[in-house]
Amino acid sequence: MNLWPLRPAPRPHFLDPDVVLMAVLGVFAAAFLIDTRSYNPTAALFPRLVSIVSLVFVVWTITQRCLALRRKGKSSPDPKAEAGRKGEGALAWYWSLATMVGYFVLIYLLGFTLVTLVYLLVLPLLLGYRRYKIVLITGVLSTVAFITVFSYVLHARIPEGIVGNFFRQFLKGL
Repeated sequence: MNLWPLRPAPRPHFLDPDVVLMAVLGVFAAAFLIDTRSYNPTAALFPRLVSIVSLVFVVWTITQRCLALRRKGKSSPDPKAEAGRKGEGALAWYWSLATMVGYFVLIYLLGFTLVTLVYLLVLPLLLGYRRYKIVLITGVLSTVAFITVFSYVLHARIPEGIVGNFFRQFLKGL
């Protein structure tokens, strides 16, 4: 009986960091979907649509990841060698989660417009994209498109954030 080299027991698929991240995102999407029950039907349409589509993609991603882990577990002789490998330009799962949480927290503090513009300008650079002109054009046009659609098509208020609201009140007092 040859016990050398000892291979560690395979980690269950539900403990994979990508699966954990997707599960957390699924919980948020489900919570937003449940929260829309108190909205009137018109106000609930867009959040429900986003939540349902998010849940479908989360389930699909978790399924694909578990299938990939199962295939890798059968064929990979050294799971530690491949554990740290990511695709080129990929962020670790915890950085992905941190950028998303930071985005939502900063929307509350600084407002949707500024935070979305900064997020769309910084995230491609974090992912290794180096065509700065395209990043700038895409970030600005996407932000303008979001603001236009939400404000003029959907007639939704854009979150100003605490700082934006403070400045509006300050300028109103002058």
